[in-house]
Amino acid sequence: MDLSTPISALPHAAQHLTSFSLAGLRAVTSTPVVGGYVAYTLERPTFVYTPLLQTPGFTLAPLPSSGNIPTIDEWKNVWSTWDLITLQMIPQEMLHQKPIDLRHKCLFYIGHIPTFLDMLLSKAIGGGASEPQYFWNIFERGIDPHVDDPDHCHNHSEVPEKDEDWPVLESIISFRNNVRGRLVELYNDLQTGKRRLTRKIARTLVMTLEHEGFHIETLLYMLIQRAGSGTLPPPGFTTPPWELLTAQWDATPTPLISTVVLGPATVTLGHEDSEGDDALDGVAENVDDHVFGWDNESPARKFQVAAFRAEWRPVSNREFEAFWRENGADASKLPGSWVYEDGEIMVRTMYGPVPMAIAQHWPVLTSYDDLLAYAHSKGGRLPTEVELRLFLDTYEVGHEGGSNTGFRNWHPVPATTGLERTNGKGSNGGVWEWTSTLFDTHEGLSPTNLFTGYSTDFFDTKHHVVVRLLRDPAFCVLTMRPSDIQLGASCATIPRLASRKTLRNFYQHNYPYSWVGGRVVYDL
Repeated sequence: MDLSTPISALPHAAQHLTSFSLAGLRAVTSTPVVGGYVAYTLERPTFVYTPLLQTPGFTLAPLPSSGNIPTIDEWKNVWSTWDLITLQMIPQEMLHQKPIDLRHKCLFYIGHIPTFLDMLLSKAIGGGASEPQYFWNIFERGIDPHVDDPDHCHNHSEVPEKDEDWPVLESIISFRNNVRGRLVELYNDLQTGKRRLTRKIARTLVMTLEHEGFHIETLLYMLIQRAGSGTLPPPGFTTPPWELLTAQWDATPTPLISTVVLGPATVTLGHEDSEGDDALDGVAENVDDHVFGWDNESPARKFQVAAFRAEWRPVSNREFEAFWRENGADASKLPGSWVYEDGEIMVRTMYGPVPMAIAQHWPVLTSYDDLLAYAHSKGGRLPTEVELRLFLDTYEVGHEGGSNTGFRNWHPVPATTGLERTNGKGSNGGVWEWTSTLFDTHEGLSPTNLFTGYSTDFFDTKHHVVVRLLRDPAFCVLTMRPSDIQLGASCATIPRLASRKTLRNFYQHNYPYSWVGGRVVYDL
């Protein structure tokens, strides 16, 4: 066998992964063998995500749609993912626990997802709250307090103070089932012609499904903090064969030169999708082939990018560990993705912490502040949003090209960009990436009325864009220290989000838990 060739660099590897997913299968291991063949170990897990091109949008037209309105089948796949995480990975004794002090207890999020769907359905098609109606009061919005001052938080849902005053899980599941039934009924009404498919309804369907996709990822980065000491591994997915994978990762080739020059170039951010136009004559029912997004993605804007030099790959765990040790090895300043056990640094996974030797080549997941300090130590900086967009558009293969997104794994893998045999194209390993761009308004932005304040509440010069890590829309509105725009996608980002290049999000600059890495760039 030839361990030196990464699977993503092999001909037809992406087609293999697509074929497996269409058959409901997942590759557990993949090993190159003599003659250019690949030997795969496959399993049939609880859920599988197909690439976006093989996931047509919902339409009432006779021909397939290239739009992104989710079908009921896509909803069911997301529900399978959410139910596996919330009902099979969170043990009963953890329901009233907070894996992260800066967030609510686990039970809140199980109630929040159907509540958000119920509320937005009522906005879009009318009707009141599903029973019990008081769930709207306690599950509408979560918390996202200031990292430096946890007592500083804006308005949010008033939740019970005592565990015994919370709804029991069974009542939340009953509520969830009723709300899902309400959604299924809406699809039936659309298909029978009882209700017309409008832009408002279409946008609601996109927004609510993507909201659940966001929470899949953000709940996992909470639960990983207790993996090995509470959170259960994902059932139906084989535990990674760490020894075999480590041997492959250690043999993965690196670029002959660690950096590449990009630009000057013109970069387009965003697309044409204004919610403010949804009710206009001639637009309101023009839904087929339209791609809906969040308000901060529209309209399209062009930017000039000067030439710059970028690292081919994000900062790895091993690289950041060397930097951490050179700067005092303070155990109180570890990245949130690490844990210090018996004098050894371990890297968190959903299967429990693993030794650094296993995860050393993965991108490090840590805060903007940590990665900015690392970049400065190398004489560089973190990229702007347009710089990182240019790099990803040029070299990132994405989910369609076999990248580590859409639950192909439950952990990062080494990046593969920068190899001559693939003309530099590859994957960043399955992480979002920080940018230095402040999150702010822009000309032509039409704030959403479906999810009021989604973006505008954070136009305070305090947030930076990340490419493409997802802000948790349930979190409350507050005044924070700077956070950054992120781009990219993590191993747990569903394909419809990982594949939309206009998607943007943001976190506090010193938030340590999100699955965000970063690459160093240099001025020329």
